[in-house]
Amino acid sequence: MTREHFDAVVVGAGSGGGILAPRLSDDPSRRVLLLEAGPDFPDDLELLPGFYSAGHQLQHMFVGDYDWGYASEPLPPENGSRSIRLPRGRLVGGSSMTNAQMFIRPAPFDFDRWAAAGAGAGTWAWDAVRPCYEAVEREIQCKRYPSGGWQPVQHAFADALRGFGYRDHDDVNAPDAWHGIIGSTKFNRINEVRQGTLVTTIRRARSRANLTIRAETLVDRVLLEGGRAVGVRAIGPDGVARDIRADQVVLCAGAYATPALLMRSGIGPAAHLREHGIAVVADLPVGERLLDHAALYWYFVNHELADMRGPGAAVMARHQGNDWLGVATTMDEAAGLCTFGFVTTTDNAGGPLRLRSTDPAAAPIINHRYDTEGHRSAETLVHELLATEQFRGSTFLDAGRPYAEIVAERIGTSYHPAGTAAIGTVVDDDLRVLGIDGLLVADASVFPAQISNNTNLTCLMIGEVAARKLGATPRAA
Repeated sequence: MTREHFDAVVVGAGSGGGILAPRLSDDPSRRVLLLEAGPDFPDDLELLPGFYSAGHQLQHMFVGDYDWGYASEPLPPENGSRSIRLPRGRLVGGSSMTNAQMFIRPAPFDFDRWAAAGAGAGTWAWDAVRPCYEAVEREIQCKRYPSGGWQPVQHAFADALRGFGYRDHDDVNAPDAWHGIIGSTKFNRINEVRQGTLVTTIRRARSRANLTIRAETLVDRVLLEGGRAVGVRAIGPDGVARDIRADQVVLCAGAYATPALLMRSGIGPAAHLREHGIAVVADLPVGERLLDHAALYWYFVNHELADMRGPGAAVMARHQGNDWLGVATTMDEAAGLCTFGFVTTTDNAGGPLRLRSTDPAAAPIINHRYDTEGHRSAETLVHELLATEQFRGSTFLDAGRPYAEIVAERIGTSYHPAGTAAIGTVVDDDLRVLGIDGLLVADASVFPAQISNNTNLTCLMIGEVAARKLGATPRAA
């Protein structure tokens, strides 16, 4: 078994890893290896793959050919006992190249929740992380669609909400853009091409001699010796396992794959590891608390409002009690089908996430469950909206149906998994795995509590924080 040595190995080329590896390679003396299980597109600048275009509609967010194929275990009975599909990008760029491109900061008060859940305020307070958000936003461009580009259903949505006391805000990423606002969503897309890490941070660093990108390479486990990570065992496209040595190993494989990788390495709940014959190196609550946001959609028909010329989710509203954020969009303009979509902003704690087997190609056992209480006020709002002049003539397809029946049929993921290797329980404030030297986690796994918005920009922020923890110099504004 051949061995190589790098200063740092980054596992996963998605949002966190796609920021971290290029930032570490800013130092020409540091040899960095970026590993990704999916394919790479090194010639994307000359031959842009078609699926990199933005894709405006909610039903076209994901690209099946570059997906991990995850699915949940059956949800609890109150959530409909259904298995749900859990898309995750499997390519260089990860889910940043297959998601809905909503480029939105969390609320400053989310980091008070992080502190209450065990994250140190010195590292994870809003004022401490804000410079890292700003650094990412200088690296990755975003845009917003002014109201002139909204769909008719989105204009009606905003007009009706103004009548209910919601106020317009010109920047949904501003610290005060909460509790009853309407605003244009920010998207990481330019010229209608998504600005994921593949075509931004990774593209800019790809030619560096000290950065090696290795795609179609599945990491089996972290190599541990004497309480220290010394590298990884990786299986390349030829099917051969090779040990790669490194001074630092950083896992950025996402909230489903990172905990599985930790557990295969002997880091996780001791009893579960023993069930799979894995020697316990560190008994930590990996996978115990799987966070997400609960999504619920309500459907109506209005041919005058249904028009796909503008982008889906171009305008968002945030509930005055901060229970949810909501959007309106056209789903099928020929049929006149529109939807109100709502995403709860509180923790929806599920779990546990467990190994199905020690095979690195096997999907983990993923248990989600969703608290639907935050959607009760959204249901009330749906009825109020459809009674307004702006939605006159709409046919509500869920009229007369019990709330519990609709929840059981539709409640599901917002594609925001997090929390499976949390700060304070699995990693410390420096993102280092407790009790293991040389091993860090830098993805949504480390969230100690859910944030009040889409997770992608915060995953990018985590990558920037990790880079600074490992000695990367902050870039000038």
